[in-house]
Amino acid sequence: MSPKEHPLEFLFHPRSVAVVGASTTQGMGGGFVTALLEIKYPGQLYPVNPKAEELQGLKCYPRLLDVPGQVDYVISSVPAQVVPQLIEDCAAKGVKAIHFFTAGFSETGEADRAEMETQVLHRARELGIRVIGPNCMGLYCPEAGLSFMPGMPNEPGPVGMASQSGANAGDVCRTGGARGLRYSKAISYGNAADLDESDFFEYLAQDPKTEVILGYIEGVKDGHRFLNALRTAATAKPVIILKGGRTEAGGRATMSHTGSLAGALQVFDAACRQAGALRVDSIDELIDCAVAFLFVRGLSGPRVGIVGAGGGHSVLAADEVAAAGLQVPPLPEETQRALAEFTPIAGTSVRNPVDTNVGWGPDGPRLQRETLRLVAEAPNIDVIFFQAHVGWGPGRRGGGGFDPIEQAKQLAVSTGEAMAQFGKPVVAAIRPPLTPEAMEATAAFQEEAAARGLATYPSVGQAARALRRLLEWQAGREAMEV
Repeated sequence: MSPKEHPLEFLFHPRSVAVVGASTTQGMGGGFVTALLEIKYPGQLYPVNPKAEELQGLKCYPRLLDVPGQVDYVISSVPAQVVPQLIEDCAAKGVKAIHFFTAGFSETGEADRAEMETQVLHRARELGIRVIGPNCMGLYCPEAGLSFMPGMPNEPGPVGMASQSGANAGDVCRTGGARGLRYSKAISYGNAADLDESDFFEYLAQDPKTEVILGYIEGVKDGHRFLNALRTAATAKPVIILKGGRTEAGGRATMSHTGSLAGALQVFDAACRQAGALRVDSIDELIDCAVAFLFVRGLSGPRVGIVGAGGGHSVLAADEVAAAGLQVPPLPEETQRALAEFTPIAGTSVRNPVDTNVGWGPDGPRLQRETLRLVAEAPNIDVIFFQAHVGWGPGRRGGGGFDPIEQAKQLAVSTGEAMAQFGKPVVAAIRPPLTPEAMEATAAFQEEAAARGLATYPSVGQAARALRRLLEWQAGREAMEV
């Protein structure tokens, strides 16, 4: 480790990985191997299974001790009662870190299993081995070719995540990935017997590859230390946290999930406010805010120009924007006159929302771009919400010689270019697709949009709420700097 390197940096760059308990079935023991192969892990990968000779083209070894050469990182998918012996085998092989997918410890609520977790941790510490988990999915670091789940984005990016839940971490990474989010690291740490939320927030705070930090937390091991870690992280970069166990029912569920005591929501909220972190209420909001912080650059105020197609949609969009605490001011008269020059009179509006119906047909992208330009040049508009109707809507197919997939791509390209040229942020709201054709068109739009730094949202309401949180964070940061 270099003098300036964080003591946990080694976790994310193992030269060799052994999956102990790797299964030949479709269970998670085999899933870890699948995920590592899919993301093209560059080091030595050793499946360990005494009942198999080969797994997905890789030689299987009966025991960890039979693996040739050094093993840096072990993924444990063996039953809990086998773990004490595995710890000894890891020490003999010089293993530096163990990720325990293995469950059946303190999260069960049984005293003897909680004691077994304590003994395992004590022995690991004696042997100088760091523990991730138990009862977790472990590490995702695409830059290093590490993954805990198939279907994760292969390309690295600036979003880091620490999560007590592996399923939630995977959901955020995969769902956010479809909207252009890419990740530096994501850590699922489960019961947090050794490394916990404070360790990983401290790490992500100093990680130069991480620009935005996300968290899913059910309970906190050490409140004072966590507050310090959260403050350090939130001072360095945006921190957005989803708290699990906010209700009595959720609190009971956290005990059986990770063995965590959820704690009072008011106390957690106070910690977030003191530190300068944002707390959100759902995975959707967590992803929405991450998209806003990553893609919406130069947001200077709450005044929204809405550009869409469809009178009813425009009315509801204005309601949702206003309900989120943002503003929808009428456009200046000169802007309205310029829009009216190419906007059909029937069934349209140029006041704000701007409902032009010009986005369809071969000339649609050009006219849409001109609409965005005029709205962006309005002095009383800070950000544009573009209702992107792609895929021809539910139950319809492309007609008239138009390819809806290609048109969706062109629409994303022209919108992204308009944003880059006109200097005001644009976000695109895309209604959830209901047909295979619409799904394909939506995916094409999102891919092109992400490549151009254009934020996409499933609804205007979600976009508005995310931008309101971004404005709140910006105001808080400015107040701290005064």
